[in-house]
This record gives sequence, structure tokens and C-alpha cells, in this order.
Amino acid sequence: MTFKGDEMIRRLPCFVIFIALLVSPAVEAYVEVRHHNISCDSSFPCPTELRRRVDFWIDVYSRWDSQNAILHDPSTPHRVYKVVEGRSCGGKANASFIRDQKKFIAGRLYKIANNRDKNISISDAFNRHLAGLFRGNSSTEIRTAAQNIRCQSGNKDGFKAALHRYGIYGPMVRRILREAELPPDVQYLPFVESSYNPKAFSRVGAAGLWQIMPATGQTLGLKLDASLDERLDPEFATWAATRYLKKARKTLTRVGREKNPRISDSSISPFVITSYNYGVNGMRRAIKKLGPDYMKVLNQYRSSSFQVAVKNFYSGFLAARFVAQNATRFFGEISPGEPLSYTTVRLNRPVSIGRIKSSFGLGETKLKELNPALTRFIWNEWRFVPKDYLLRLPNRKNGWKKQAKILFSMPRETQNSDVKNYIVQNGDTACGIAAAFRVDCRELINVNKLGRNAVIKVGQKLKIIPGKNKYPPVAEGGTYVVRKGDSACLIAKRFGVDCDDLLSVNSLDRSSTLNIKEKLIIPGTLKVSKKGRYTVVKGDHACGIANRIGINCNALLMANNLSLIDIIYPGQTLTIPKINGTSKGKVNNAVKKRKVDISYMVVLGDTACSIASKYQIPCQRLISDNKLDKNGLIMLGQKLIIKGVPESIAAQHKQKKINDETVTLVADFNMTSSELENKSKNTKVFNSDKSENIFIDLLDQPFNLAVQTSVLDGKKIYRINVEPEETLGHYSDWLRLGGTEEIRELNGFDNSSMLVSGEALLIPVKDLTHKSEFEQRRTEYHRILVEEFKENFRFIGTDTYTINPGDALWGIARNFELPVWIITRFNPKLMSSPPKAGDVLQIPRIETKKI
Repeated sequence: MTFKGDEMIRRLPCFVIFIALLVSPAVEAYVEVRHHNISCDSSFPCPTELRRRVDFWIDVYSRWDSQNAILHDPSTPHRVYKVVEGRSCGGKANASFIRDQKKFIAGRLYKIANNRDKNISISDAFNRHLAGLFRGNSSTEIRTAAQNIRCQSGNKDGFKAALHRYGIYGPMVRRILREAELPPDVQYLPFVESSYNPKAFSRVGAAGLWQIMPATGQTLGLKLDASLDERLDPEFATWAATRYLKKARKTLTRVGREKNPRISDSSISPFVITSYNYGVNGMRRAIKKLGPDYMKVLNQYRSSSFQVAVKNFYSGFLAARFVAQNATRFFGEISPGEPLSYTTVRLNRPVSIGRIKSSFGLGETKLKELNPALTRFIWNEWRFVPKDYLLRLPNRKNGWKKQAKILFSMPRETQNSDVKNYIVQNGDTACGIAAAFRVDCRELINVNKLGRNAVIKVGQKLKIIPGKNKYPPVAEGGTYVVRKGDSACLIAKRFGVDCDDLLSVNSLDRSSTLNIKEKLIIPGTLKVSKKGRYTVVKGDHACGIANRIGINCNALLMANNLSLIDIIYPGQTLTIPKINGTSKGKVNNAVKKRKVDISYMVVLGDTACSIASKYQIPCQRLISDNKLDKNGLIMLGQKLIIKGVPESIAAQHKQKKINDETVTLVADFNMTSSELENKSKNTKVFNSDKSENIFIDLLDQPFNLAVQTSVLDGKKIYRINVEPEETLGHYSDWLRLGGTEEIRELNGFDNSSMLVSGEALLIPVKDLTHKSEFEQRRTEYHRILVEEFKENFRFIGTDTYTINPGDALWGIARNFELPVWIITRFNPKLMSSPPKAGDVLQIPRIETKKI
């Protein structure tokens, strides 16, 4: 569960008291958190020290609704300073107001602390209320609290709606808990996780009644591909949650008894519930450090990830249980939904959803309600409902045997590989459609003359021409940590790369000594070409390489199946094409000597030095001419002046001269599609290749998830770079291996080995067909993550974040409440290396779509 609280105020200006006096209180109530007489049993205890924290969350669920902003202390949640009516904590419109309210309260707290130091009595009613919250606290503690004011929206209306859904799904959840032999009170956990909403999606990518993450879903046996997302199926997800909870209890009980052999099952319960939010490994570390004493861990455990949401999770669970058990007292009579019930038919072949609708005489609304795991790829008829799927149908007196018999007697359907027409539906994007039909997005845009912004409208007819998405056979720069006994050439042999390439990219030679735990870049691998090869180094750009070698940039791109938007990485091996006769890249000396000044707009993936390399000028000069900082920091969309560019290079890259009216159009994340369309109409683009000018939304850019191929001792070796939300289980499933043992053995993994995003991994591929099927399944998995994200959220802009020492990618994503894969999409360099202190990341801002 993620509690909707904004960032704590870390620093306050010295004149905060003056500002506070100018801010008049809004409609407000400074009230006390009520005392609730909660009762607990041996399954889930409620320590005395925890009760006031639980009282706070009971009030959040039953007293204040979503338009009440509760300003309180995060460490002592029941210390409520003020409740502002008519405002929530979230949303752009409320941000400045809530910030001012925090400053107002902080100013009053500073005044109270100062008065306490001077032994001055307090007469103001609001100040007396605040002072009463700090009886027995020092003035220093009050000043500390002033810097840490949190905003929490109420949830009374949300909880009431959840009680209706509880009537629908509660009986099913209770039945599964009985069969799994888990305590019945676990049924209240979905109130905290999703408000009992099986369609819930969180900002970080968790989905369904039990808010399961994509990678976790795979480990719990849930399918997630282009056809099915079983996290959204309440029954499948509930079974998955029980598997998690049983395993968590077994693990944490063992760890707890290592510290205290006499620990009871009851004492482990708070850790088990908290692990559902924090993870088993997080709770295991806490127990190992402080022992199986929940209150001791809550008050004393220190970790960058052990923050407000985690600390309140068990309290929130106890509060939800109490409110649900006493619903009539808090809400009056509730009209619960009708319990979920259905009958099933197992499909003996892949079937289109259109044929299912006609065979059973059912509309899409009812089928969707009963079959929430089916994705939009199914409902849009981009894919068939898979074989062996248990199709859920409404209960009826005569059953569905007759209709099922007719369905199975029909001729088998086949996916039409010929040219077809597709009618655009709500939520579609051009590239999303292209991915669904496995065709190239730019080709689809060009064939249907959609314009550079690829604008499509609901009801529009698109022509789909079958083709294949070609994956460039290039690596994305994996890394390897040196272990005891390693040598450079042994490492190169293991990864199927040339030893000299590995030495070169890591600035080593044959006599170099490797240090244990040293991180090496593993070069990208292509089958060695007789035409020559080049290993990419830091700062390289494809066209810069072409110009240095004296060949046409497009020839180099074509030889490596690259486009201008593709990013190349240090260690990647490029094939250098041989040009017969005079290279197209060569020009006469007189033309080559002429210099021009150009304007350049920074695009995603650019660095100051890569731009300088592209235009063959010194990097330091570009930094100086544009008055950049010493690190050459540039921003997406920033306009740079590039002086002294050889005219031949400027012409080759089709950039404009400063006084020319021609400009390069760069997408602005804050623009609407209509604004982009108008800008496109009024802008001249200096580019002869129309396909290069197409604006494609960042999430719709084609995936480059190619399996990389090398040859070692006459045998082909295959490897990939690990992407976020992938597990060994995924690779086993996509390769149809039936287990992860073969992958572990190939990579020398034991059971404790962890996958790291961006690192290289060898995979057992039999042949080109096996490779192609793996790539297709892998691509569709990531495609559905994108499609589900787009259905629920939209981008509203970007911010920047400078990486601090010790930052991990998952921690950065957690702090901004975003999926890791979204962060890597906006910062492609993270796909091949971990975050580095001082680097600046682009962080997207998102908001929930109103459905």
C-alpha cells in the first residue's frame, strides 16, 4: 500500500514565521484523534504502544473523506495538527495550498518552541492546541517536528465503496483462505492494498485486488503476457497472495526463532503482514538486526526504504479490520454487492473473443466483468483467447454445454497474415497497434499517412501491412563483476566475445591485473564481419564514427540495423561497411574546410560530448560556447549553439544554420497532441527522409530486446541484457524450459544470485526459431506493461534528479513512486549501467487518468 502523503519539509527559510503570520487559516478543524476500543486476538496482536497509531488510521478510514487533508506528524501519526476540509493532499491544484499550510503550522510550532524556551504562556487557541500535542516534549523536538509535517488524505468515501466490493469478492477470498489454512482476518488486507478493487493500478506498477508487482506475479505463478494478466483476476490473485503469505510466515518464523527460539506465531504475524508491503528480505534483515520484537523494529530499525508507508502498514491493516467489522457503526446500513459467482468452460483451442461473444450470446461488458485477466489485446481482437483458458460465464439454469459444443465444432480460426483493416478504438496509439500486429510503427504511420505526430482518432480505419519487426543484432553493454580466479580472456570466453575487444573497452592490456569485485564492461557482440569492425567507446555517436572513418553515416546505420534514434553503448561492436570506389562520406577539401554555426535541440539520450563528437568539434569548446557547467549538464529540449561545424557535417546531419528559418522539431512532454500537430504544421523541417521526422511518444518507441549472438569455437552463444521486471522464471517461461536450472548453470548462478538490470545474461537458445519465439514473448510482456500503464496514467511533464552517492535504481523509482522500467525508458543509459553519483536523470511526472 502507498499512503498518499507528499514529501516532508526538510528545510524552512529563516523568515518562515513571518510568512506563517501572513497565511490565514482555511476552513479547518484542529481536532483530536478519537480513542477506539479495538480488540485483537492471537492471530494478529495489537500492542498497547501501537493503539494510538491504529486509532489514527481508523479515523482516516471512517471519519475523514478524500476531500479532507489531514496535516500530521509522520513519526507519531495521531499527532494531528489540523484537518483542512474541501482539499485533498494530491493533485497539482492543491500542491501550493498544502505547502503554504505546512509553512503556517511550522511557523506556529517554531513560535511555541521559542515561547517554551522563554517560559512565555500561550493564549492563542490554535497554538494551545498545537502545544497540547507536545506535552512532555522539549523545544528541540518541537522544532524537529516543524520540519516533518505530512499530509494524508482521508478515505471514508473510498472505504464505503470498498465495503460494497467486499460483498462481491469477500466470500471468494474467505473460501480460499480456509482452503489455504490461513487466518480468516487476512481477508481485510485488500482493504489496505486496493480498497477491494480488482481493477486497481498503482503508480509503481502493482495491479489487482492484492496489488501484485509484475515480477512478483511471475514468482507466484501468475501469467502476464499479451493475452493474460492474472494479477487482475481476483481468484487467481488471491491464491497467489496466499502462497506469498504462507512462504513469508515460514521464512520469518525460521529467522525469528534463530534469534529467540521461544517466539510465538502471534509475534511473527505483524512481520508477515508488513512484509507484504516491504518484502520478506526487508523484514528478515530487520529481525536479524533487532530480533523478532515488532515495536522495537518499528521504533529503532533504520533503513532508507523503511519509511512512513512501511511503518504504518500493519497499523493500517488492524484499522481496516476494525472498521470493516464495525461498518454499520461508522457508515450505517451498507448495500453489499452480490457475491461473485460463475461457471467455467475450458477452451480446447485458441478462440477469438468475437466468436465467443456470438457463440454464447453474451455482450462484452458481462464477459469483461467475469474475465478481467484478459487484456486489451484480446478485447481488440489482436490476439486469440489462449488454449486451456477457463472461460468464465454467468451461472444459468440450463448451463452452457450446448453452446460450448457448437463453439468447439466450428472450424479452427487462423490469424490473417494478409493486409487487413483495423478500426481504431479508445486508448489506441499508432505504435501500440503496430506492436500488437507485429509490424514496424514507422511503416504503419507512413502507409496510413498519419503525419509526423501519428495522430489517430477513434473509429478511424487503418491499413495493416504484415511484416517483421527487425531487432538490431547489437548488445546494450552488459557488465560483469570480477570474481576470484577470473582472467580477462576467461571472462571473454564465457560471454563469447573477443578477448582484445574486452581489454580495449575496459582500457586494459594482456598484462593487466584484475581486482576482485572490479566491474568490467562486456563488449556488445556481432558475428565477426570481413568488412571490419569498431568497438564503441565513451562519447561515441554513430555518425561521428562514420565521419572519422570516412563513410556515409546512413551506410554505417544500415550495416548495423540501426536508425538515428538508436543509442549505441561503450563496448558495442559495429560492423564497418566497405564502400567500393570513393566513399560517399568523402567530400572535396574546399567544401570540407568551410565552417558554419548551427542550432541544435537536445533530444533524449544526448550528452554534451556525444553531440560534440557527432559534429566533430571539441567537447570542451561546446561546453564553453554554451556556458554549461563543468559536467556539461544539458536538458531535454535545450537549444545549443554549435560553432565551427564543417559544412559537410552540418549538411549530412541536416541541421539548420543559425539565421535560417528551418528548425528541428522536438517533442515537449507538456504539449497536447493538438498543440504538437499545430506546431508541426507551422514548422519547416530540414530533412529529406520523412520517416526520420515522425514524432513517436517515448513509451511507444520500439523495444530493442534482441538476443545478442556471438560465435565461440564454431558454436553460437546467445545473451541478453536484463530488463526491469524480468526474472529467471520469465526467461524459463519464454524459452519453454520448464525450470531455471539450465539458465543458472549456464551463468554459474546459485540460489542466492540476484538479477541486476542492465547486466548480461547467457540464455540457452536452440536455433533461430527458438530465438525468435523468445524475443516475441519477451517483447509482448513489456508491451502489455506499457499498455496497462497508458490505460491508467498520463505524463504531465518531467523533472530532474541528481543521483546521490549510494542511490540504487529501485530506490530512486520508489521515492518518485514510479516503476523502474519507466525511469529507464526516460534514461536509456541506465539500461547498461547502474546509477552514478552526480548524473542527472529525467524523471517523468504522471497523473491518474479519470476513468
